[in-house]
Amino acid sequence: MGVAFILLSGIGVIFLPTTAKLAYENGSNLITVAFARGVIATLVLLLVALVIRQSLKLPRELLRPSIIAGIGGAFFVYGIYGAITSIQISLAILILYLYPMVLALYEHVSGSIRVGVAQWIWAIAAGGGLALILGVKFDQINFFGISLAMLAMLASVVITVTNVRVATTVGSLVSNLYMSLWGTLIFSLVLLLVGEFAQPQTLTGQIALFGNGIAYCLAWVAFFAGARILGATRASMITLIEPPTAALVAWLIFGETFSGLQWVGFATVLVSLLMFEVLARAE
Repeated sequence: MGVAFILLSGIGVIFLPTTAKLAYENGSNLITVAFARGVIATLVLLLVALVIRQSLKLPRELLRPSIIAGIGGAFFVYGIYGAITSIQISLAILILYLYPMVLALYEHVSGSIRVGVAQWIWAIAAGGGLALILGVKFDQINFFGISLAMLAMLASVVITVTNVRVATTVGSLVSNLYMSLWGTLIFSLVLLLVGEFAQPQTLTGQIALFGNGIAYCLAWVAFFAGARILGATRASMITLIEPPTAALVAWLIFGETFSGLQWVGFATVLVSLLMFEVLARAE
């Protein structure tokens, strides 16, 4: 069940950068997309919570980690949405998906979990396979874009560490509702002070903007539902299957072709994740 939630989360993750870029290309801007994403996500999660009669109470001791997760969420959105305007989406995704390794290192050092040498080898191998799949071209490097992607990656670690604690107590739906709410308040302030609201000028852009908010809900709610079952590090490591899955869908549905090196990357990621999971279960 935990793995199923993580795979469901991957569907949302696949559409996050693409819908944001579509909104940009149709007349919107970063702050508008970030603000609208927060409003849509907050309203959708609130509506679902009310329909299923979910308690919205947030214990006082969880207020601080919830707010930190919300700030992390704002940095994540700004980082990844800003990165895709400066560098290739593939490079931004590759940098973002370094976060499972950073999270594993943090939890290993803090003593929360123990990651063996063999698991580190398979984790690094999965990252290498991901680089092969994405076919990133490093000759077109924009250091500002890379910095934004790194910001999003580090923000993902902060979100996972803090919000998984909240989700464990109040549930994934409510924890992400509050995380979205705090982020929305931050972008509301930014929009009022320095931003310009730029609504997409086409129906395609408007649909992409709405879809971005839905994708954000699905990605985080499903991820933390899975993390409650598997633990943060195992859940985040399984998310490395998301880019290969997106590529395989493109191959099956749209007939996209891949080089022999990219197929090697597919095999490397799948085998590496399988071995990491086997070793994690053995612990």
